[in-house]
Amino acid sequence: MKGMPWGILLLFGGGMSLAVAIQRNGVGEFLGHQAAAWQGLPSWVLIILVTTLIIFLTELTSNTATAATFIPIIGGIAPGLGVHPYLLIVPAALAASWAFMLPVATPPNAIVFGSGYVSVTAMRRAGLWLNLIGICILTALVQFIVLPILGAPIS
Repeated sequence: MKGMPWGILLLFGGGMSLAVAIQRNGVGEFLGHQAAAWQGLPSWVLIILVTTLIIFLTELTSNTATAATFIPIIGGIAPGLGVHPYLLIVPAALAASWAFMLPVATPPNAIVFGSGYVSVTAMRRAGLWLNLIGICILTALVQFIVLPILGAPIS
């Protein structure tokens, strides 16, 4: 029990609790109504918005925490926008693993920075380009491959 990664277990449990709470108390529906301005946007625009939001959030917070916090919220927003939840959840889940700009984003980034061979400035510059390329790749992947495979309607 001493070597058990309790932090990760608690984080997942917290994420699941958040999902249930959002579903039961109507927060997701409320946020969906607030996001009504996005209703009617083409699916690829929604995918870009979600992907960009999550990619840049993971630069400041852990990937797991970002996914556990925002996927339930995004899932609640989707019906309010009149779109299938997969349209927003899948890009959010994939984008949560796309953090390259800062040492705090992921342990591998911290290791690379800690080596002393790469500066934060170099990481930010290269990471920004990787993030922008990632937004394009993830948008195309989700729009043209993942959603058709899952059978989600695409607008």
